[in-house]
Amino acid sequence: MTTVLEARWDQWEAEVLKKGIEQGRVEQGARLLARQAALKFGTATAKRLAALLEGLSAGEDLDRIGDWIIECAAEDELLPRVAAMREASAG
Repeated sequence: MTTVLEARWDQWEAEVLKKGIEQGRVEQGARLLARQAALKFGTATAKRLAALLEGLSAGEDLDRIGDWIIECAAEDELLPRVAAMREASAG
């Protein structure tokens, strides 16, 4: 009985650790994207972007947003794309 419980505990602990590491990566990625946006578009855009990023958790989404920061010439191109991505992931 103890062995089964220990195995379950170890499995749960590994899953929690994995989720924590992934969450940390997402948060770090979001901070980096906000920093890049601030350098290109200014701090006001970076703040709006950071608010939109709070609803996203997939690494692939953050990668795509990084591409958009480079591709978009102005914040009015970037922010609507991120908002649409956020709405699509929520629904």
